[in-house]
Amino acid sequence: MEETHRLRLEYSPHLEPSFAVPQTCLLWFREGDRKNWKFPYAMPAIGRLANGQQYLWRMHPQRDRNSVHREGYFSLDSVEAPESEEAVPSADRTLVEVVPITQPIADFESVLLDVRLDCAVVDTTLLVAKDCLHVLLRSFLSLSFFCRGARLDFSKMRHKGLCEAYVKDTTGPPTGYGSLGKGTRIEIGRILYHSVRHNVWQGKRLGGVTEARQQLTDALVTRRSSLLLAGPSGTGKYTMVKSLAVDHNYPLFEVRGLHFIRSLPGETEAELRKIFQRLEHFEELIDDGRPILLLVKDIDMICPKNSAKKGEDSSNISRIASQFLALIDQYLESSSNLVIIGTTSCIENLDPRLRRPGRLVKEITLGIPSREQRIDILRSFESDSTFTPAQLEEMAHRTTGYVGAELQLLYFNVTRERDRRNLSFQDALTAAQRKHRPGALRNAIGLVGEDRSLNLDSFGGLQQLKTLLRLCVVQQLKNPARFRQLGISPLKGILLYGPPGCAKTTLAKCLAAESGMTFLSLSAAEIYSPYVGDAERLITRVFNEARMNAPAAIFLDEIDSLVGNRGTAGMSGTGVSVNMGVLSTLLLEMDGIGQAEQTASLLSEDAKRVVVLAATNRPDMVDDALLRPGRLTKLIHIPAPDEQTRVEILRKTGEATPFAPDVNLKRLAERTERYSGADLTNLCSQAALVAATENLSAAVVTMAHFEAALQDVRPSLTQEQIDWYYAYEANKRT
Repeated sequence: MEETHRLRLEYSPHLEPSFAVPQTCLLWFREGDRKNWKFPYAMPAIGRLANGQQYLWRMHPQRDRNSVHREGYFSLDSVEAPESEEAVPSADRTLVEVVPITQPIADFESVLLDVRLDCAVVDTTLLVAKDCLHVLLRSFLSLSFFCRGARLDFSKMRHKGLCEAYVKDTTGPPTGYGSLGKGTRIEIGRILYHSVRHNVWQGKRLGGVTEARQQLTDALVTRRSSLLLAGPSGTGKYTMVKSLAVDHNYPLFEVRGLHFIRSLPGETEAELRKIFQRLEHFEELIDDGRPILLLVKDIDMICPKNSAKKGEDSSNISRIASQFLALIDQYLESSSNLVIIGTTSCIENLDPRLRRPGRLVKEITLGIPSREQRIDILRSFESDSTFTPAQLEEMAHRTTGYVGAELQLLYFNVTRERDRRNLSFQDALTAAQRKHRPGALRNAIGLVGEDRSLNLDSFGGLQQLKTLLRLCVVQQLKNPARFRQLGISPLKGILLYGPPGCAKTTLAKCLAAESGMTFLSLSAAEIYSPYVGDAERLITRVFNEARMNAPAAIFLDEIDSLVGNRGTAGMSGTGVSVNMGVLSTLLLEMDGIGQAEQTASLLSEDAKRVVVLAATNRPDMVDDALLRPGRLTKLIHIPAPDEQTRVEILRKTGEATPFAPDVNLKRLAERTERYSGADLTNLCSQAALVAATENLSAAVVTMAHFEAALQDVRPSLTQEQIDWYYAYEANKRT
């Protein structure tokens, strides 16, 4: 094409945009240019946009009455030229150039098209066979011209179900541009059901669901069997089905539970019948033996489990469920290509009749991802190496209980926090996690917020005990393979006993924080309820939440007051049945028997990594069934601090309370015999209070202040108490 025939446009911000949509444009140019170049009526031309897209138009000029420098050009079609393949549709869509086509436009002899249908709105009453598609395409393209490789946009007629077509091959005019005539033969190559350009689902990598995707592929491609996808919200049920349908170009019809519910009796059943009749007509339309997927989201809303309640609502639900089951039986028997996929987040609420053989044959469960699966999911978000592999592993380690959707949200929020606020990775991750907690923990009972500053070294003393706990709990979580090589099973329970105020509760919190476990804390006051069965249900719920967010630690404070001992006189009285029920439930849950089968199927590989940490001042009041191996396996005595331990506790407390150089920690340790850790902390606080009383601007605490505080703070332990715990420990060893 000659350069003199090109009209280059420059966008002016003071004027209205020169391009709005592919069908309409406003051209601004000088008076001399308009006189030298006249656009004939219905002139074929190529319009190029700033983003690189090119369209084939027939331009229809119309003089603007309000300006001598503007003319409006309206095209009757939207045909995208093949040169637009590399364009970015979301970029600037301003018209920058118009190139007229001077060669004559003749009729094609034959045209081969790939046609895309929208399954959501396809009109099966209009398109009853492929011949109807030929007629519809001819009517749409009667006034258009195009070339090989062009994309024909039918978005204006999308309500008929026809979205777009791709010109794969043409025969006829040597110029390459042509139109449809009466003698032009239209051939349909492939029928597409998903967009092939700029489709986010095309080849989308899903992390952490490799096994489930393989099972789904085998069920759909090989066996063509209907199935049920179960799992918590956000685990990727819909995403997995959608990406598989796009990859294999399967027609996908979507139905969401209760979206077709009508107010009058019988109308909902009629809507259900229309859905399946539409599928039957569509199968006759394509007639290529391809599986037709019907995705029923939240299928438990259509077929809920029958309840014992009677009434009008119950009868309506039963009638709808029966109609749905009858349609499944009818169409699965009559059609070999129909595949029904149901998804649910509450499989326990699903009607058992739907899960029998012959209906939803296979069940695939997407559970809470394990640590390895979370790493794989996070890697699937990586496009430009935003984070290092070590950072992704750290993120996976700190995101216990997060599902795929929550991990995606957290990943991009960490990226935004780091870039916008110029934070380090650790600070950005901490800030993002404060805003976005996993859904499984939002209503968790007894959840203790994570404090990354805590670890086993946060309090002084007990070095031998810290080493033991790091080996038994922390290292088993970080390196489970090393322990499996020796045949060592994960530790299930630890009982911490000792005098009051000796850091049993603090030790449990620090252990959970250092190991990165979810920490759930319970006491008798939180569990017991005036209603029969509530305490047992609460314990079952806490254990299920711990398994879903494993690795986790369940801390049972004052366990002796929670369950008692069946062999003592304390179990007689009106509370016997309640204590017995709570104890029985606790024993079953610790053995893993109490969890329901449908709940167990949703759990990750980490679900077995649940540690029960119990604390008590009266170990003799704990039932013997809890103390056997496999439950509270490890009994750890937290003794009253000896002299060296008291020195370490005072030194650790001195990191927060500034001591003067004259403070002799060894002398203080000698004078604080029978002081517990809580007593020593209180002693330092009272000494600081004495210093503030004397001088509010005091910067340090002196030995004199400690002397004054020792007059008020007395030891809370007796020698008889200390000796009793040592005797109990010796008795257990023998």
